[in-house]
Amino acid sequence: MDGIKREYRGRLNVVYLDITRTRGEEMAREYNIMGTPTLLLLDSEGNQVNVLRGWLSKSALERAVDDLLAQSG
Repeated sequence: MDGIKREYRGRLNVVYLDITRTRGEEMAREYNIMGTPTLLLLDSEGNQVNVLRGWLSKSALERAVDDLLAQSG
């Protein structure tokens, strides 16, 4: 994720949440996260566009991010 964060700087906000901490627990309930790793892709309005569960290759993650950015215009 750090590589994605650097590569898409200025076009994508990457936020890490620890689901064992209070705020992370709240967000996990809100977005129905049952395990880690789980990546939520949200549009600029905060609407969930995609959810990715489990370990992904960098290329699969890049495709998902590129799709999100293409939808956002």
